[in-house]
Amino acid sequence: MDDLEFRRRLFADPNDEQLALEAKNDPEKQRLVDEAQDFDTMLSGAFNVPVPSDLQAKLLAQVEEEPVAKATAKVVNIAWYKRFSVPIASAASVVMAVLVYFSSAVHAPLHAGEHALEHVYYEESALRLSKEVTLQVVNEKLAMLGGKLESMPGKVTYATFCNFKGQRSLHLIFQSAHGPMTVFIVPSDSNDYREGESHFKDGRFAGSINKGKYADTILVANVGTPIEKYQGEVNNSLRWL
Repeated sequence: MDDLEFRRRLFADPNDEQLALEAKNDPEKQRLVDEAQDFDTMLSGAFNVPVPSDLQAKLLAQVEEEPVAKATAKVVNIAWYKRFSVPIASAASVVMAVLVYFSSAVHAPLHAGEHALEHVYYEESALRLSKEVTLQVVNEKLAMLGGKLESMPGKVTYATFCNFKGQRSLHLIFQSAHGPMTVFIVPSDSNDYREGESHFKDGRFAGSINKGKYADTILVANVGTPIEKYQGEVNNSLRWL
């Protein structure tokens, strides 16, 4: 099961037993499973709003007090759920957050640089990984996009597929003398950001976008890192099958 399929199934059912077995020997997958299960538990709790034991009696009493002609309108005006607006509003806000997250994950209306920074922050824990991912494993994944890397400027510690603005892409992290560096390899057949700026940064990270014939390579690293140097090394190593 590849990483993309793993994430899709995890979002659909955080308690999938097969996924739990798949993640048992993979710390990164186990982290995703734990986060998804915690969120599922929080969401279930938000919807678990207790119904008052005297609700039925109060509604019946209210109907009896009002004239028949006004009964329906009156019941609507004092609908019981208004008395519990706080927990329901909390649950609604959680649902809205989920919808916003998955909408942005599919196709966020952001410039590529902003999207790359957002992606790096979301996967920030991956920057601390230290176990090496071999170039063979990287190329097995990259071959699915039609590419191959002859080498990398540093030890690769993270390699997975991701959704970059609607495109199935490869997300890599390698270790450099300036700290961990993130690389996104995004197929260029239908990217909607190619007219934007090639450089971007915030207070912590800086990045560069190289727009290629077959794919765009996007690097993100700590501010002050000579990104252009590493960008050139990655681009010169990238081959298309």
